[in-house]
Amino acid sequence: MRICVFGSSSRDLDALYIDAAYELGRTLAEHGHDLVFGGYDVGLMGAVAHGVGDAGGSVIGVVTEGLNKKGRPVYPCTELICESDLATRKTRMTSLADAFVALPGGLGTFDEFFDIVSQVKAGELDAKSAILNVGGYFDPLVEMLDRATATGLNSTDWRSNCDVFDSPELLAAWLEA
Repeated sequence: MRICVFGSSSRDLDALYIDAAYELGRTLAEHGHDLVFGGYDVGLMGAVAHGVGDAGGSVIGVVTEGLNKKGRPVYPCTELICESDLATRKTRMTSLADAFVALPGGLGTFDEFFDIVSQVKAGELDAKSAILNVGGYFDPLVEMLDRATATGLNSTDWRSNCDVFDSPELLAAWLEA
């Protein structure tokens, strides 16, 4: 399968997050999966790509013209695609992937994660999605989403469209089930 991974592209992140992203990439490649990601060799994006690449997996990167102009380093991908903007990039990444994983991140990661889960919920996308909850990073989000379901603010249980894992190995096994 092609697994699209969303995650922080920030620099100077805690080693806990970097190590987990690398381990996720390595685990996915060892299970025979390819990576689709944002293309840049920074933060968790770069770490997951290095994990896949170091384990001999295929890496498909999707970058944007605007971020290229900012001088972000690009990971040496098996295949590199350049799109005009973030929205087009997200659409391309979605079209290339069979499943989706969110690593810790900020606004961009949240945007990508919610977009995927919403598309699955609406029946517009047939794909698995998961959260790798590194160090409890996503605990407040999981609590908020569970509360939205419990209070009826979310019309269906969000967990029917997404699952939460603490380990890359458990996540990979779930993807394959």
